[in-house]
Amino acid sequence: MNGKGIRGLTERFALPPQACRRMRGLSGTGVGFTLVELLVVIAVIAILAALLLPALSRAKARASGAVCANNLHQLQLCWQMYADDHQGFVPPNYSLFTNGIWRSTPDSWIGNSSAPYDTNFVPIQTGLLFQYDYNRTVASYHCPADKSRVFNGHGGLLPMPRTRSYSMNGNLGGRTSEVQTVVYRVADIPAPSQLFVFVDENEDSIDDAHFLVWPTPDDRWVNLPADRHGQCGVLSFADGHARVWRWRWPKQFKKKQSYWKRAENAADLGDLRRLQGVILPVENYRPQP
Repeated sequence: MNGKGIRGLTERFALPPQACRRMRGLSGTGVGFTLVELLVVIAVIAILAALLLPALSRAKARASGAVCANNLHQLQLCWQMYADDHQGFVPPNYSLFTNGIWRSTPDSWIGNSSAPYDTNFVPIQTGLLFQYDYNRTVASYHCPADKSRVFNGHGGLLPMPRTRSYSMNGNLGGRTSEVQTVVYRVADIPAPSQLFVFVDENEDSIDDAHFLVWPTPDDRWVNLPADRHGQCGVLSFADGHARVWRWRWPKQFKKKQSYWKRAENAADLGDLRRLQGVILPVENYRPQP
């Protein structure tokens, strides 16, 4: 190639003067980016982050909700298999108030469990669903979005996460001393698709695995569902399906009037009425003191 050809290629692919000056600036021999330009770049990045982070948060909540729903679906299958193998009887859901703590009984579906105080998986492993090999995966008993920790028994917290997030409807093999209708056989459930079995329970509400709901017209929460998935809760039903419910009002149990909490407003009451619609009715119900 002669000199004219080389010169022609050089001119053809040469950078414009502005770009050359900018490159010299980056090497320390020129002006470089101005403060205004840097601030504009930072502002653009901040705007993009503000737009993307809520979407990422919602996606994370949906993902954890899907895992939680799958956990409850698996537990629901175990519940059904237990009933099929035991002449239609549902797993026991007993609990007792012992030494100031509500605990499920050793012969229940979950063993001697009180979620805020269980420091290991032994209660789960002694529960009937685990013992009889219906579910040998301890992770299925815990919501991935549940970040609550174990109490040490003296008002403090231990560094370990809790092992259980889920409870069972007290209508099913639960305490007969409560104001609720209790059945012991699947055949006694009038509408399986309209009766919840397992629920993701709020970390400030959960103790034993017995979830109590007073029926309409009561306006108080006794146990409270969780809203960990973008203000959504997760329930399974006696016909085998699991469902994610969006709550109209955030669920927190920090304003107890007693062992119950009155619905905070019309939206919270609407959520309570919805849950009351998937329990068994109580004949001649009288509101509790």
